[in-house]
Amino acid sequence: MAAGLDRVDREILRLLREDGRMSHTAIAKAVGLSGPAVHERVRKLEQRGVISGYTAVLDPDVLGRPHVAFILVTLRDGEEFAVDDPIVARICDEPDVLELHRIAGEDCYLVKVRTATTRDLERLLRRIRQIHGVARTRTTIVLSTELERPTIEVPAEDATAPDEDVTDRAR
Repeated sequence: MAAGLDRVDREILRLLREDGRMSHTAIAKAVGLSGPAVHERVRKLEQRGVISGYTAVLDPDVLGRPHVAFILVTLRDGEEFAVDDPIVARICDEPDVLELHRIAGEDCYLVKVRTATTRDLERLLRRIRQIHGVARTRTTIVLSTELERPTIEVPAEDATAPDEDVTDRAR
């Protein structure tokens, strides 16, 4: 099973993924456990790091950040990975930066940003290009977003490991 999750853990995670504010009492009704049992399971999922936090998902359009872009950043020769921590820190300090990924291939980083205007995007690109060690950037501007998930799906049950319910029925 993925990360040692049983059927009930996966259902609790699915419910919390849909509504992170769902009460333990409501979850308990949905999964057929007591409130204290759900509280204990959620606490253990948090301790194990399966649940890494809770957050409100904000609507960027309503809050004035409708422009999405992906920036590929290439470093100068000799600046890759071994000495890139200051570069990463500078890029991550930018408030419009949502994600920064080190990537394999021709470029070094993939950066997801959201800005209020294309002019703000232009200013951000200038600041990134001015960072010592950055050789160039290439930017792709998003026209529309068809799917954007704030978190991953709850992992499916491992097909090779028997579910406790199947084992119980076989007895």
